[in-house]
Amino acid sequence: MLFYNEAEGEGLNRKSDAIYTMVKDFKRLGVPIGWWWIARCTYRLPTRIFPGSLRTFPGSRLWGCKFHITELDVSLPLDSSGLARAEDLSRQADVYRAIVRACLNSAGCTAIQTWGFTDKYSWIGSHSRGARGQALPFDRAYQPKAAYRAVLEEILAGRSTRH
Repeated sequence: MLFYNEAEGEGLNRKSDAIYTMVKDFKRLGVPIGWWWIARCTYRLPTRIFPGSLRTFPGSRLWGCKFHITELDVSLPLDSSGLARAEDLSRQADVYRAIVRACLNSAGCTAIQTWGFTDKYSWIGSHSRGARGQALPFDRAYQPKAAYRAVLEEILAGRSTRH
């Protein structure tokens, strides 16, 4: 079984179209591709939420291929003290909620994995030279953020509607 891992292919654009064409060719040639990974779903606020593309791209366009969302994080702009604004934390929770909901509503989506779980060890801060951060569901002190609660609520709501 071929596992294909692609960074930043979660939207509907030229790159996702190229991935679609490649997987279509693999399927035509009989390559046993059954799992397709959407990797490094890194969102920066402000952002457009992509959940509609989960239904139209990986689940249905790839003829039943399963996919995982991996290394998910939603980075926030930080002030000079290294803190995010409350409204950005709330919007971050909305993005996490929407992605979980979209995955639960897509037959092809079988897993969501965040880059990590705590902001303490996130790559975002060093990569952005401290301008962005707080991208994960738990803060630097290992306390759950609104994003964690949004994910949990969506999973629990999805569980009750799927049975």
